[in-house]
Amino acid sequence: MTVSFHPVPGAAVGKAPAGAAYGATEERILNAALGLVGRRGVKRLGMQEVSEAAGVSRGTLYRYFPSKDHLLDAVAGYDEARFTIGLAAALAPVHGPAERIHTLVAYAFDYIRLHPARSLFASEPEFVLGYLFQYLPKLRDALLEQLGEAFDSVPAVASGNLSRGQLADVVVRLFVSSLIMPEPDDRALVQSINAILVAA
Repeated sequence: MTVSFHPVPGAAVGKAPAGAAYGATEERILNAALGLVGRRGVKRLGMQEVSEAAGVSRGTLYRYFPSKDHLLDAVAGYDEARFTIGLAAALAPVHGPAERIHTLVAYAFDYIRLHPARSLFASEPEFVLGYLFQYLPKLRDALLEQLGEAFDSVPAVASGNLSRGQLADVVVRLFVSSLIMPEPDDRALVQSINAILVAA
């Protein structure tokens, strides 16, 4: 894996990850809904347009998701799974602590940059903030599970100034800040975060 800001080979950026626990029809609906949320917003999202975008009948859509609220909850969980499983796939061939941290940073920022609903914060910030408050603890836990030992190599953790959990919390907040306030120079931001996290 490289440190440059390009799609990470093998990572599930912008599509459902391999191995996710979704059937083909359900995944097609969730992908369609996620794309529509990014283009139309949550308030204007209609079940009819989701069924049309997914290529399924309204009856099929309602068998999987009885209401718009059910669908939105499922889309949020699906997006969480896309990130977590995609990160695991990106990290699988990478073993050294520094390389694993570089891979995390590259994957996370590519995921944010290519996210189909990235623009949603500008139009519906209350929805995005509610989503973030609900799912950030899960993201933090996923980082700890997949990168706990690699975090031990970060100077602030190695020196005892931060715990693994505190570092994971800071990293998650950095990712969120780049979602809410996009950085005009993504490459420079990736390099800066790597410089902070990886020991010289």
